[in-house]
Amino acid sequence: MLVARQLYDHCSRLFGSDGELYYTEKADTLLAVFPPTRERGWWTYTTLELHRSGGVECMLYSYHFDGAFISHLGRVAAEVARRWEETGRGFANGDVFALGKPIQKGSSLQFVLATPADFEVEGFDLFTNGSDVVWFKMLHAISGSEAEFLSREGLAALERQFADAEVNSLDVMRPPVM
Repeated sequence: MLVARQLYDHCSRLFGSDGELYYTEKADTLLAVFPPTRERGWWTYTTLELHRSGGVECMLYSYHFDGAFISHLGRVAAEVARRWEETGRGFANGDVFALGKPIQKGSSLQFVLATPADFEVEGFDLFTNGSDVVWFKMLHAISGSEAEFLSREGLAALERQFADAEVNSLDVMRPPVM
């Protein structure tokens, strides 16, 4: 619990706001939701105890608060923890997780893709307290066709497609790129 508190404080300090804590039974873990600020115009949903399953925490972002994001984050955290227990494989860039339903009502995006925490200030994505090292990863909502493209062509190719199409990763109502 000490590391979870330190991670919460790390996020709170760098996001410029206090978050609200949630517990998800799916993953037996704490989550925090941080509201937007003047400097950060989006909600941030982050795990706080997933680091016990491979040293990584994950984050989702949205322009408006949506309780479904808490459920989605819990679902991903449970899958990461299960995979860690079964195989010892952690959470890495390019990993894709099925959400089981659209990320938001009316959206065609039903998967999330793990990438570096690109929306954060330099140095945010690596936390250490001197003994524990924790990486933060961003989860981007993607479509089934984008997930298929990723599996065939790789993360760099999908990122190029997103850059060419000027994809806004916070827009969960966006159409698929392919």
